[in-house]
Amino acid sequence: MLNFGTAGIPINVKPRTTIGAFDFLKKIGLNAMEIEFVRGVNIKEEKAEELKDYSNDIILSVHAPYYINLNAKEPEKVKSSMDRIINSAKIISIFGKKSKKNKNVVFHPGYYLKQDKNKVYRTMVKNINTILSYLTENKINAMLRPETTGKISQFGNVDELIRLSEELNILPCIDFAHIYARSLGKINDYDSFYKIMENMENTLGKKAINDMHVHLSGIEFGKGGEKNHLPLDNSNFNYKDVLKILKDFNTSGTVICESPRMEYDALILKRVYMEL
Repeated sequence: MLNFGTAGIPINVKPRTTIGAFDFLKKIGLNAMEIEFVRGVNIKEEKAEELKDYSNDIILSVHAPYYINLNAKEPEKVKSSMDRIINSAKIISIFGKKSKKNKNVVFHPGYYLKQDKNKVYRTMVKNINTILSYLTENKINAMLRPETTGKISQFGNVDELIRLSEELNILPCIDFAHIYARSLGKINDYDSFYKIMENMENTLGKKAINDMHVHLSGIEFGKGGEKNHLPLDNSNFNYKDVLKILKDFNTSGTVICESPRMEYDALILKRVYMEL
C-alpha cells in the first residue's frame, strides 16, 4: 500500500499550523506529510511530544534543513550538517510507533566540490556512519534517507545512493523528478524507471520495495540539472509511468508531492495511482 501526502503544510490550511495540517489532510483523503525543516529544525522536542497524539493516521517524515554538506572542506560545516540531521532524527523519533518504519529523515548529503567522486563517496560513508552510531548509542529510532539529488554538482545519483544504502544498511529517498532533471530529461519512460526499481530490489532486497519513500513533482531543468519544482502538468516529467512502475512492483511506503500545488497535485497522484 502507498500513502500519499504533501511536502509541508498544505496551501489551504488556515492558520498554517501543524495540527491544522493533520486535520486538513485527513478531511481531503491524504494520509502523509513530510515536515520541512528548510532553514533549521523549528519544532522542539517538547512540542513534538505535544503534537504526536494529533498525528494519528498521518504518516510523518521530516526533511532535514537544506544547509547540509557532509563533504564540506571546513570541519565545523560538517559538524553542523551532522547536527542538523541528528536533530531532525530526534524530532521524527518522537512521532508514531516504536518501529523504524515510517520514521524517515530525508536529507541532501552534499556536493562533490570538484573532487574525485570515489573520494567523496568514502567521505559520505564515514560521516553518515558517524551519525548512525550516534543515533544507535542514544536510542534515537529513525531511518536515514539520503535523497537522490537533482543537480549534477550534488552527490546523490541513484547508483551512489543504492550503493551507500547497501553499505550502511539504510534506505534511499527516491526523488524521480530529481533523477529526470539530473539526467537532463533522458530518464523519463517506463523502461528507465523499471531499471531503477530493479536495481534497488536486486541490491537492497524486498525491504527497499516494501518500504519506499518517494518524492514526485513537476520540475524544470537546465544544463546543470534541476532548476525548480513545477506543478505536475506544467512539466514534461512522466510521473504517470513512475506511478505505473510503483504499482507493477507492488510497492509499499509513502509518496510525497513536492509540487507548488501541493495537496492538489498529491490528490492527482493518488487518483492516477488508484485508477491503474
